[in-house]
Amino acid sequence: MATKKQVAKIVQLRGLGYSLEEIAAEVGLSKSAVAYQLQLLKKRSQKSQSEDVFASVILGGLAGVAGGLAIAALLELINKEN
Repeated sequence: MATKKQVAKIVQLRGLGYSLEEIAAEVGLSKSAVAYQLQLLKKRSQKSQSEDVFASVILGGLAGVAGGLAIAALLELINKEN
């Protein structure tokens, strides 16, 4: 199970364009664990507003990744428009 800090780092790195392999190496999890965490976040964001999901990650004591979260949210909005 990933910690809140690892989840925040996963979101940050994914928002910056890192591959699953690169993220896994950076956070110390397997590639499948990283993919699973991203799936969970995607499901949570579909059930509620994306901003709420990202805010909950930040409020988990991980405000240092706010820039990465902002990038991830921006990328999500861009992808929805296309």
